[in-house]
Amino acid sequence: MQPKKFRKILISGRAAVGWSAILMPKLVARAWGVGTFPDRGARYTIRLFGIRNALMSYQLYQAERSDADPEEVEEALRQGIVVDVFDVLFGLGASGKKSSGSFNAAVPVVASAIGVLLGLLGREHTDVSESHNE
Repeated sequence: MQPKKFRKILISGRAAVGWSAILMPKLVARAWGVGTFPDRGARYTIRLFGIRNALMSYQLYQAERSDADPEEVEEALRQGIVVDVFDVLFGLGASGKKSSGSFNAAVPVVASAIGVLLGLLGREHTDVSESHNE
């Protein structure tokens, strides 16, 4: 597949997860194994996560426009990769403290790992950074 297709998948996935977390935090909480009816604080945190993903999706979508500087796409991808790497690390740290690992607890970690992979595969291997330095 071409990098542009990986970026489209990444944009769609981030938007779907983001808007799901914003509009249906209880459903997302159940998918993550947080519980059936999380408290207000947990719902608020899930919504913040959703807003972050929706904005990262929109940022990459805007970087894809035809009149954008090619460096915008690379910057949006780099930012997303860093965010997803931290999500994976913190998710592994949180699941490592629990003695019994569950599939639901692994869902956010796996999703973030997929985000890292799509971000890396979505990068254009051009001389963007080299031409920027000249």
